[in-house]
Amino acid sequence: MSMPRDDLPFCECRWLERAAHDKHCPIEFDPNLNEYNLKSADGSSWRIYHCPFCSGRAPGSLRSQMFAVISSQEAIRLHQLTKDITNEAELRNTLGEPTHTFEPGVISAAVEVDGHAREVRTARSLTYDQHSDTATISATVSRDRHVSISFNGKYIGPPS
Repeated sequence: MSMPRDDLPFCECRWLERAAHDKHCPIEFDPNLNEYNLKSADGSSWRIYHCPFCSGRAPGSLRSQMFAVISSQEAIRLHQLTKDITNEAELRNTLGEPTHTFEPGVISAAVEVDGHAREVRTARSLTYDQHSDTATISATVSRDRHVSISFNGKYIGPPS
């Protein structure tokens, strides 16, 4: 998937716009996010960053405006809070009960050359909203009980 290139002009041929209005074309426009997406038969989708005909940029997404920005100071504070956590017991001892638990929260498969999955891995995901005004702490606990932690901007709603 290509990422948007800011040095290219916006699409001028309007193919994406016409394709999104064609009921036989798998291109859809999401007006809430200001995004064009390629939809597949299984329901998944891929964001379109450039017009396939003129190479112009698709309109800018509003997605980032839906999440709070985590300041550098807040990221450092949260890192200090969580840096020594290595297992689920330490996670719960340090952060308490999670806001949400997803079981399994992460599913991945190691695929062999012939296309058959040789191993499916699952992990539990825990999120904590109570430790920051702007960030959600996301923890993934693997089957071997190893914990990985990330910080994500809290959802603040659709752009105004």
